[in-house]
Amino acid sequence: MAYTIKSFVSDTAAPGSSDKRLSVCLKPSGFSFTVFAGENHLLTYCDVQLSNDGSISTLSSDIKALFADKKLMIFGYSSAEVIACADLASWLPEHLYEKGRERQYLSMVGKVRDGFTCYSDYCDLLKSYIVFSADSTAVSAFKITFPGIKVRCQYSKLVVPDFIKQTEPVILLNMRDGFCDIVASFGGQLHLSNSFATASVGDAMYKALNVMKSLSMENPDLSLWLSGLVDRDTYALFAKYFPKVRLYTGHPFSCQNDDLRNIHTYRDVLVF
Repeated sequence: MAYTIKSFVSDTAAPGSSDKRLSVCLKPSGFSFTVFAGENHLLTYCDVQLSNDGSISTLSSDIKALFADKKLMIFGYSSAEVIACADLASWLPEHLYEKGRERQYLSMVGKVRDGFTCYSDYCDLLKSYIVFSADSTAVSAFKITFPGIKVRCQYSKLVVPDFIKQTEPVILLNMRDGFCDIVASFGGQLHLSNSFATASVGDAMYKALNVMKSLSMENPDLSLWLSGLVDRDTYALFAKYFPKVRLYTGHPFSCQNDDLRNIHTYRDVLVF
């Protein structure tokens, strides 16, 4: 088998609900996923290293083999989503959006890479569509494996009521391998959502400070929310430069296995 399981934790007790949900996050070298029961009971977390260079059928077969190996179903989920970490994305008000023109919309803000397909996801909070590009092979493999799976991008997970409805200025910074995602809000409105190439934590710090200054958010009430690939040293560094720093961990969850609570002290909100 071509895949390598980096981390796998499963709950030790029967779920409190037969209603199961699946959330997958694509990464450059594989993917991570969680399985929930009901609204917030965490059953399974898995981090997988897998090459996306093969064919759609090969990748799909590996995904099915992984789920079979771990005795997980590939069907029967009440909802399933795959999150593609898009580096090219744009928001469009719903009255300007026309289905089928995603590539044309993105061409106004950047070049869609070869082998990438354009998708869209609706945000009821903003009454807008997020249009984005994602690796065609990886997304297609998941769509074959999980028919009806919803394709989304990271901003679908980051631009949420808990963030937008803050009255004071707030910046949410999601750390990834080689990139960071930054969204900024104040006065109950979204003012920025963008991705930046970052070779180091220092680069991410510079981008966040630049956003703060360019949007005139230099305010003692400014909050910085950190998520993704964050450790204690990263948190401590940002705490030196921003007045209020908190860890954004998405919605709370319950579980019976204590190991599930500790899989990521600073959790990756894209799979929860």
